[in-house]
Amino acid sequence: MKLIDKILIKRFIKIFFILVAIFSLVIISSQMLHLPKVIYFMNIFDFFQLLILMELSFIKYLILFAFFISSILTGAILRESNEIYAIYSSGISQLRISKPIFYLSIIFVIIALFISTFLVPYANRERAKFLTTNVKAYFLDSVKEKNFFKVDEKITIYVNEKKDKSFKDIFIYNKNNGYLITAKYGEFIGNYLILKDGYLQLPSENSFSFLHFNEYRFNLDVEYLKQIAIEDAPLTDLFRNIQEKNENFNKSLAILSDRFFFFVPFLFFGVSGFLLGIKLYSKNQTLIATAVSIGIAYMIINFYFVKLIEKSGFSPLIYFIILIGFFSSILIYAIKKE
Repeated sequence: MKLIDKILIKRFIKIFFILVAIFSLVIISSQMLHLPKVIYFMNIFDFFQLLILMELSFIKYLILFAFFISSILTGAILRESNEIYAIYSSGISQLRISKPIFYLSIIFVIIALFISTFLVPYANRERAKFLTTNVKAYFLDSVKEKNFFKVDEKITIYVNEKKDKSFKDIFIYNKNNGYLITAKYGEFIGNYLILKDGYLQLPSENSFSFLHFNEYRFNLDVEYLKQIAIEDAPLTDLFRNIQEKNENFNKSLAILSDRFFFFVPFLFFGVSGFLLGIKLYSKNQTLIATAVSIGIAYMIINFYFVKLIEKSGFSPLIYFIILIGFFSSILIYAIKKE
């Protein structure tokens, strides 16, 4: 049996990593379409750092689908190669043959808890910070000579000459406060545009006031719109909201339920998928479609009940019982299926 266990584990791991690679390629390709142009100005190290953060942000459901499909295909290979009949004829039961897959499930339960509670929220926070920092550099590169450039909805910049981080004959309009700034020279340092030898035009009730300056620090505080949401908050913040019972109590409870209950599918998907792969006489495409359908059904159920906890204070314990019942029914069907 140890030899059979090793063969099954090797097959599962091989299929799993192939699926992870395929899903990762699809996810990263789709996300690249929605990123700002800043990615085209990054050096190669920053670019790969962004790819890693993107991968980690979506690894939660990537691992879920790869795990379930790998379990089904591992069982399907046993059936298609007729190895399962040789195993049954030697007196080994279906539950015994499922034992290595169950052990893998326990390992993935631990991995799923770590990914859901710590890794994904951390990756989302870091990705937001990373893009915020690099988008500011993008705006600097986007300023062109003799061209009005809208930094955002409130700031417009015009420069007559540009060389690296230095500018000549600068015009800046700040719609937020109505300030009009002109300067002969300017240099970009950090978030500040250091302006020299210019005028600051301040709007007043009936006219304008002009102030001459030798040096003026203009704060070009532009932030990428991807803000860090409460869904990505650290566990300490979420537990604090619950302890204090503040306005984010239900929201925090819903987020914690989503994170901590993510391990539940992994308790059942391994053995359920493996037995369905052995017993369902269908093409692999059909088996994969079945796995994807069940996975999507779980995501819909999870979304609905997490929102229910957030909006109406629905009990997370009841939701946990519903999850156990849903996946138990799939496992019972897989065990009883002839």
